[in-house]
Amino acid sequence: MDTGSNTQTPATPDEIRARIRSEHAQISALLARVEALSERVAEDDINSVVALRGELVTLGEVLLAHLHYEEYQLPSLAEEGKVDEMAEDMHREHQVQRDIFDSVIRDLDETAVGSKLVVGVRELSRAIRDDMEHEERELLSKPEMGADV
Repeated sequence: MDTGSNTQTPATPDEIRARIRSEHAQISALLARVEALSERVAEDDINSVVALRGELVTLGEVLLAHLHYEEYQLPSLAEEGKVDEMAEDMHREHQVQRDIFDSVIRDLDETAVGSKLVVGVRELSRAIRDDMEHEERELLSKPEMGADV
């Protein structure tokens, strides 16, 4: 997957949808690995701490690039007259994801074990998955609403 956020080249609505769906699949796979590793960390498997940190770094890189791309491209898929509202809602949801991610990294760096870390990973996963499901349902499954065809 291209994790770069190419915001210079205009994309068609179909290209935007395809890329975001592809990134959602990659993010879902990364979330599954992070969730599994966080459970092993909770069971005091210290070797999993290093692996979890690495997976979280990878997830963070992919997620932040993805959020940036969405913030640039998704408003073009919104219904006419709803672009500003959609963009504001998306920025708010994405900021929540960024904040939770930062909190999970802090918890990992400070404690490296325990239920607090597992709860943070679950909260992060839930926020990201809820956002992806919302986007799939509200923006990616609809025909070219904001496009000039």
